[in-house]
Amino acid sequence: MSTIAIGPPSASIGNVAAANLGNSAHGDVVEVSLLLPSEWANDLMDLARERRQSVGQIIRSMIGQALDESASGS
Repeated sequence: MSTIAIGPPSASIGNVAAANLGNSAHGDVVEVSLLLPSEWANDLMDLARERRQSVGQIIRSMIGQALDESASGS
């Protein structure tokens, strides 16, 4: 079952430019922090329960679809 913590960010984001984040090697795994309106988070948890998937699985699927569409020029 998925759990989403709802609250203020636990750390200051600071002034980090994307260029300073570096690149990951193909096949590496990175963690991405995602801030959502609480209503979206609740809806996402409901969807995960309906589909019997984790929230992470649903988000990865959505990102994968968007990247595939972008690569194919849609």
